[in-house]
Amino acid sequence: MKCQRIIICTNISQLSEKRLVLNSLLNCEMLMYKLLWSCMGFVMCTAHVTFTNLKCTFLNESLGEFKICRIRAVNRTHKYISIYSKPKIILDDITGNMKIMRYDYGYKPFFIDITIDVCKYLKNPQNVIVTTFYNTFKKMSNINHTCPYKHDVIVDKVWTGNLENDFSRYLPIPNGDYAIYCTFNVSNVELVKIFIYVRKS
Repeated sequence: MKCQRIIICTNISQLSEKRLVLNSLLNCEMLMYKLLWSCMGFVMCTAHVTFTNLKCTFLNESLGEFKICRIRAVNRTHKYISIYSKPKIILDDITGNMKIMRYDYGYKPFFIDITIDVCKYLKNPQNVIVTTFYNTFKKMSNINHTCPYKHDVIVDKVWTGNLENDFSRYLPIPNGDYAIYCTFNVSNVELVKIFIYVRKS
């Protein structure tokens, strides 16, 4: 019995050491990731970003509609977008996909393609890339609580300065035309598509 206890304790000790090493490696990788993006952002933070187009679609109009989906000019150099959607169902069990597309004789996938459980993320926002995008819109939106969503969903006057301060600072991308393709499923049924087109110069 004594021998068995020693073996068990040794195994537990080894397992704990392995976990500590793994956590240290993960923390180191996350730190390097943040440093890399911050350095790239410092180099590129003078970039100018402008909205060029916006498309919002409920794939089944019996489940909701967009009252507002538009771009407005703030001045000669900046524009803002506003989105007002009226879902006719309770929004829960939401899956979101976000892709960055770059125009090169047509829009083609570029750099980021992420699918997340939206409700789980809102409870525990740990994804660094998603958080960068989410923080860009959060202050001007009522998408600020966990699921379910039983009300209209509003994004009000997100202007291009937000993208320059948040988006382009942390995403080291070259100048050109881009699109952010966002698709949302509810209970595994594709419900909404929002395509945001921007130009970085």
